[in-house]
Amino acid sequence: MKLLFYLSGENPDLARLEALRLAESYGRVRELGQDDRILILDYDGSEFFDRLAYTNEVVQLYHICSPDELEVVFKDLPVLEGKCCVRVKGDADRTKLERELGSVLWRRGAKISVSEPDVVYRVYIGKNACYVGIIKHVRDKKQFYLRRPDRRPFLMPSAIKPKLARGLVNLTGVREGEAFLDPMCGTGSFLIEAGLMGIYPVGIEFFEKIARGCRTNLNHYGIKGEVINGDARNMPIKDSSISGIATDYPYLRSTKAAGTIEELYMKSSEEMERVLKDGRYAAVVTNIDVEKYFGNFKIVFKFEERVHGSLTRKIYLMQSK
Repeated sequence: MKLLFYLSGENPDLARLEALRLAESYGRVRELGQDDRILILDYDGSEFFDRLAYTNEVVQLYHICSPDELEVVFKDLPVLEGKCCVRVKGDADRTKLERELGSVLWRRGAKISVSEPDVVYRVYIGKNACYVGIIKHVRDKKQFYLRRPDRRPFLMPSAIKPKLARGLVNLTGVREGEAFLDPMCGTGSFLIEAGLMGIYPVGIEFFEKIARGCRTNLNHYGIKGEVINGDARNMPIKDSSISGIATDYPYLRSTKAAGTIEELYMKSSEEMERVLKDGRYAAVVTNIDVEKYFGNFKIVFKFEERVHGSLTRKIYLMQSK
């Protein structure tokens, strides 16, 4: 099946990689092309669309054509049961084009309802072509606002926001029922998103007060998992028992309680390698270049996200060798 993913404009590189990693985890996939925010995949597998954080829409793709060919294409599209409408996105007189293409479907026997459609025919007018299909999934835009950190019972500054947390959990490819680890879990941003997707979350937090707060946050969302008051440099986790890791390293150079940041990176990276299953993935958020600490991992991807004037996050996706 050919699928079109209309990616978020917030971070297109992360959005593309998230869709690809989930598609690889749930089935067989081949990337067919990209046109700005439009990603096209040939996919055979289970649906995973509800998990996506950085894809606005998923469309079953039927045709790629020029603007002049749209009417001919709509004369050949399947007319599905139920009420339908046409939605156009891109540089065009959208209202006029939606009405014209809807008329083509109506003359073929389709029941048109602009206000309450059961089926939405989607037309994207890209830079290189027009893409025509039927919408299969639309992202819930409110969900991340409703789960923002300041709505949790326990809050600390600089918590990873839900959208980024979910995207990074998805980069690891971890699936429902598998064990996911955040070895420096803080208030639980990664654990919450993993748990809401049916993944079993395990968190380690050095400070007891924060560990208690993280448990409170998981309970607030009805998530079952483990939060351990422990040390990422010496994890109480069995070898090769974890299917995915995502974590956000502290940005200070040192703390009186936990030692130097260099020691934390060196020992925690060794522990991540030990507990992660062979060939599985870890997503790491940091403010420094960390290649020298993760020599036993393959760096799959690295990109940056500016937080404010003095802070740029570096996000790594790594695979255990």
